[in-house]
Amino acid sequence: MDLFKKRSTAIAVFVVVVAVFTLAGSHLSLTRVCRKAEDAFFDKSLLQAEDYHTCPGEQLDYCVDDANRLLSVIGTDGPWAGPYEALRAARLGLIDALEARDIPAIGAANQALSEAVQEVEDAKQSGAPLPDSYDDYDAIVSDFHSAQSVLDDSAYSEHILAFREDVLGAFPANILRRLTGVRAPETFP
Repeated sequence: MDLFKKRSTAIAVFVVVVAVFTLAGSHLSLTRVCRKAEDAFFDKSLLQAEDYHTCPGEQLDYCVDDANRLLSVIGTDGPWAGPYEALRAARLGLIDALEARDIPAIGAANQALSEAVQEVEDAKQSGAPLPDSYDDYDAIVSDFHSAQSVLDDSAYSEHILAFREDVLGAFPANILRRLTGVRAPETFP
């Protein structure tokens, strides 16, 4: 107890407490700012680009809808069994990643969905018969590729790169982010 009665000890304890609370506050603040930047993935109003009227999350919702429509067209029998299961699993994976709001997982799940759609297209090219709704198949695949094209042109990655440079690269955020272990927002592959 006598140790805490010394002025130097009290000053040292005060400095440590202030440092800990400053770092904890910086961590919370930087995490909030990073999360807000990543929210542009799901909220088109947060993107800086004036001519960009959608967001990646919205386009991926369209891709999930197109996968649902495609699943209803191709069926589960014969040559469609493998592509159907691959498409179904990839669609569920993308839904889970979107719900988790994990950008790298969303990118991987979207890649898996694109590969599953390609597997469906390969089955069609190899002569797998389509049911009566053949006209729907072409429209659905076209819609899916259109949504993927919009994703490729997304302003989201530029938004995140600018955020990393302008906000996280500026002093003191650049030092505090490293000290507190805040994860920088991810770009969309």
